[in-house]
Amino acid sequence: MAKLTAWLVTLIGVLYTLPLLGVDIGAQITTWLIALSFLVIGIAKLMRNYQARPARKR
Repeated sequence: MAKLTAWLVTLIGVLYTLPLLGVDIGAQITTWLIALSFLVIGIAKLMRNYQARPARKR
């Protein structure tokens, strides 16, 4: 999951940087891609945190 998070954060950074470089792919597309990236990151983190774990030994 860490690789997925790293790729999505990189994508978000690129999407925020493109307008500064003069590249316009459309505000609507950029907004949706950023929102979906955050959603996937959140779901991935929740899935990792709520996976069944073996019982601890006492």
